[in-house]
Amino acid sequence: MVAEYLLQAFKDVFTVQGLIFVIAGSLAGVILGAIPGLGSSTLLVVLLPIAYKMDPKMCMALFISIVIGGMSGGCIGSILLGIPGTSSSLTTVWDGYEFTKQGDPVRALSAAVTSSFLGTLPSIILAIFACRAIAMWAVNLGSWEYAALCYCAILMVVGLSKANMAKSMIGVGLAIFMATIGTDPISGRPRFMFGGNVEFLGGLNLISVMLGLFASKIILLEYARHEKANASLNIKVGKFKWPGKDLSHNILGFLRAWILGLVIGFLPGLGGPVASIMSYSMENMLAKDKSKWGKGEIMGVISGETAKNSAIGGALIPLIALGIPGDASCVQFISALQSQGVNPNPLLIKDRPDVVYMIFVAALVSAVVILLYETLGMPTFPALLKIPYHYLYSFIVVIALTGAYMSTQTFFGLWVALGSCVLGILMDLFGINSLPFLMAFILSPQLEMYTRRGFTGSTTGGAEFITRPISATFIIAGTLVLIYGFVSPLIKKGRKSKNDAAREAAAELED
Repeated sequence: MVAEYLLQAFKDVFTVQGLIFVIAGSLAGVILGAIPGLGSSTLLVVLLPIAYKMDPKMCMALFISIVIGGMSGGCIGSILLGIPGTSSSLTTVWDGYEFTKQGDPVRALSAAVTSSFLGTLPSIILAIFACRAIAMWAVNLGSWEYAALCYCAILMVVGLSKANMAKSMIGVGLAIFMATIGTDPISGRPRFMFGGNVEFLGGLNLISVMLGLFASKIILLEYARHEKANASLNIKVGKFKWPGKDLSHNILGFLRAWILGLVIGFLPGLGGPVASIMSYSMENMLAKDKSKWGKGEIMGVISGETAKNSAIGGALIPLIALGIPGDASCVQFISALQSQGVNPNPLLIKDRPDVVYMIFVAALVSAVVILLYETLGMPTFPALLKIPYHYLYSFIVVIALTGAYMSTQTFFGLWVALGSCVLGILMDLFGINSLPFLMAFILSPQLEMYTRRGFTGSTTGGAEFITRPISATFIIAGTLVLIYGFVSPLIKKGRKSKNDAAREAAAELED
């Protein structure tokens, strides 16, 4: 059965239309991933409005290609400019840029490109088989388990993020409030109409919110900061060189990074940035010679690039098997699927196997397309970073605002996007992390619906949330992660105070 769906997906991809979408998406993702401040997520958000008119399978092929291209292309800006093209490529800057300053950017780029490919391909293959098994298990769950899963996912995003916990919780509360605007999903009564405005009956459109919160906000902030780091780029890059020696000497580190990235990707809301930082930190800690780290250690490049790309496959597993976005880019996938009338849940792989296996196959083909471009076209990398920002930013803003109007066919969608843009800027100003906000905005409708169904279908006043083992496990896990998020900084602060006191005592004894 799986083989038949995969074969059909390969046939669909290797059509003229399929190849155009995969190749165009892959190259666009690489370009935007390379340019600091943009990234593939911006393009995904801008393209959401046209998802309504696209064939679901071609839409998913385009979106997954952009994600993989953006994740791989982030290393280009990191290595050549010393500025991460994406947040996932932050660790690549620390050692990759040192190679450029030493006059050997090709070694770092070659290792990064190869590691990205080797991180992506096996993780996608593993996801193909893992998703079906997890989905078959999940279809037997009830409303109590689904409500607990949504609860756990939201709290894990908050608890495992390095942002201020109180501010993250404020973002979650704000998202839950905004998600309740509109019609009650159970009784059908209107909620928060704000003066009886009937346009609020449909709630705040997810696409309009995302267009304002991400695309428009990012462009305005980058423009306001006058960041034009690409203007003075005068670096020549040679042809790709196979990094066989670098990989063979660090094969154990590569495997550790791949496994860690896959696990981190599976956890809701973490994704590439956390995977790359944790992998880099782990390899730095295990390294026998730490003198080169931060000064041009090739394993510093390999570890981060491998982990962040293997996280792609890990993030797809909860998205397809459970309907839970594994990272920020998966949120756009959910939006695109919903725009097609496809509801991400454990039945997705059974109800729409054509869409699911198209995602997997397009991801595999995209990884190969990106590898071919990045190996054969490596000398063109500096040109990608010289694209004039003022043309690119203006184009994206116009497309974003047009898309906001198209998403609702009314000016209300445009006003929601503009309001979300202002909200995003204020959140940035006050240090409120946007990822917990976004995850809560996506999942809170499901959390509300399953929680109310759980109480309605309960004969014990809702005790099933605690007495059913799986539901209780999710609730306890989410609560413990949240508590850890609050307690961990206090413990670190206490240890730091003790260490400082010990140093002061030692200094007094020396005196």
